Amino acid sequence: ESQRYLDISHASHTPTRSQLPSIPLHSLFNLQMISRTLLNSRASASASAKLLHRGLSSTAADPPKFDAEMVAIYSRLAEQHRHPKGPWPLMTDKVAEIAGGEDASVKILDLATGPGEPAKTIAKWMPNSTVIASDVAEDMIAKHETYLGGVPNVTSLLASAEDLSAVPSNSQDFVTCCYGYMFPSDKDKAVEETYRVLKPGGYLVATTWNVLPMVNIAGDIMEAVLGERPEAPALNPMALSEPGLFEGMVTKAGFKDIDISTSTYPFNFSNDKEFQVKIGTILVKDKIEELGKQDVAKEAFFANVGKYSTISDDGSLMVEENTFQMLVAKK
Repeated sequence: ESQRYLDISHASHTPTRSQLPSIPLHSLFNLQMISRTLLNSRASASASAKLLHRGLSSTAADPPKFDAEMVAIYSRLAEQHRHPKGPWPLMTDKVAEIAGGEDASVKILDLATGPGEPAKTIAKWMPNSTVIASDVAEDMIAKHETYLGGVPNVTSLLASAEDLSAVPSNSQDFVTCCYGYMFPSDKDKAVEETYRVLKPGGYLVATTWNVLPMVNIAGDIMEAVLGERPEAPALNPMALSEPGLFEGMVTKAGFKDIDISTSTYPFNFSNDKEFQVKIGTILVKDKIEELGKQDVAKEAFFANVGKYSTISDDGSLMVEENTFQMLVAKK
């Protein structure tokens, strides 16, 4: 059940905020941070510095406003990480495999967990283990009481991946991080802190993006809206996509026995044309509305999305080539 892929194609209504689960936004790919930098490439240096300071935060320094519809879209997208080839089940399976099975008793620290993923998935799969769900954002930690309720082997920790001083050295059997290491201002420091808190012989299990078509779709839309291609965002989800880059950082920190695998899984944009546009423009929604360019954006979406998608038998728009790398390394 924890690995179930939730299809969004048959959603019949937009739920209210109170009806929705807490959303692991950072685990999606830090949409809020990306949207601010992708759309506002002319932002002031001070604003950019403020965003960077948030490091592995699940939210930007000045996050967009969320109505119930936006919350629903984010939630449906994030849940697709439960696809059998997505990061949550693959990371969970890898931790359990190395630990010796789902009945193992180990200590796991999940960095940049947002409201609690993949910490919750791992904790439910390995009930004899203890999991720390860690995030730098207070608003994300505040969601844990609801989202992690009923999972007794998870605790919360407010901490930056660049400063894990609250976690003793050599105390954790595993550190996990789903789509997080791309964003801290001092990436090397975050990896060094990970190494410090792991026990000798402990493991890092982390995922980073290699291919993310939604960023390209957003760029195509904004080129039509602005009349020019936006600059690469300062907080770039593709920051560690260069082959060997993250592996080099991990090696530099002292890790060994590094294993890298890749996996590709789909994002289902549903068969509802209007909903497809909402998903496709979610990274750039605020800027489009600010400029009053909704019609231009919609036209640009349908003119370009075919480069990155296929149509399923039921008419759903499938963005197939979302590819991540999973790195496993031993201290």
